Amino acid sequence: MFKEQSQFTNSMFGAYSYNPIIQRNQEHLLVKMDKLIDWSFVEEEVADCYSTKGQRAIHPVRIFKLLITQALYNLSEREVCEQADCNIIFRYFIGLGLNDDIPHWTDLGKFKERIGVESFERLFYRVLDEAERLGIKISAKRTADSTDVKANVDLKKCAQDKQDKDDHAWIDRNTTDKDADLGHKSKDKSWYGYKSHTNQDAKTNVVTSVITTKASETDESKLIPLIDKEREARGEEAIRQQGGDKGFIGHTAEMEERKILDYIIPRNNMKKDRAKKEKNRHYIHLRKLRYKVEQKFAEAKNQHGLGKAKYRGIWKVHLGCLITYLAINLKRIVNLLCFKTA
Repeated sequence: MFKEQSQFTNSMFGAYSYNPIIQRNQEHLLVKMDKLIDWSFVEEEVADCYSTKGQRAIHPVRIFKLLITQALYNLSEREVCEQADCNIIFRYFIGLGLNDDIPHWTDLGKFKERIGVESFERLFYRVLDEAERLGIKISAKRTADSTDVKANVDLKKCAQDKQDKDDHAWIDRNTTDKDADLGHKSKDKSWYGYKSHTNQDAKTNVVTSVITTKASETDESKLIPLIDKEREARGEEAIRQQGGDKGFIGHTAEMEERKILDYIIPRNNMKKDRAKKEKNRHYIHLRKLRYKVEQKFAEAKNQHGLGKAKYRGIWKVHLGCLITYLAINLKRIVNLLCFKTA
């Protein structure tokens, strides 16, 4: 089914020449990640996407690690394959022997199309399982939020045939991404593209649920889907306290049905609800941790390129978001484990 994975030191020359480099870089993120994580879950989750007949395919762990590396270092598919060919640490992490050819950059796109969104969703949650296997306790406290993701569209080019200030269809006429649309965060801030909705564990700061929508979708409409997605994957006990800003208000009854405490921040005009929650120390504690969600979005945008989509079409943008958060979660797991043992 799959080609065998070569060892990095698959020759006497390789072991003699490059083992010292790896030994000198034991604190490198990829070296620590490779040693801590049991990557066998990747093959388990995607095996049914491959045929047992015909030519053997590139091992999925290898492609998966290339995608993780791409997300961690904010590279294009072509760039990550080029760097993996000459970067010793990249080659070590991906599991390529010194004599092995690098997969062609188009193989990364083919892999994503082959296994699809459902398999990547399963891989996302298997990483959370791996965190718990390693001793990281994911709490039952969540904070929901969303952030803008600009579409991979040249709006200046689209605006070339804009007729006048009353012409509101100029983007729709010329866009190269028909799934994207216009979103507004305030009177002064708008963007064309998508919205990335997430739920995050308030204790460990790992992302536990991801939904991608058009930019015009409201935050409020995605709170329960975020909750249910994680509960379906990790069990009904996964969430017991749910926080978020006032954009997520309005789902108290639905959360009560799921035995989840509603710690969403009330609107300013909801004086009774606000006064009641202000007396609850758990609500106050969860509200104080909301800033960590903004930190996570800043990390995803500034370090991993989430601010602008690399691809077009909502399923491809969602895959990009999912892989980005998956990579960030892996980085967070490594940091949590290394902090515990320090």
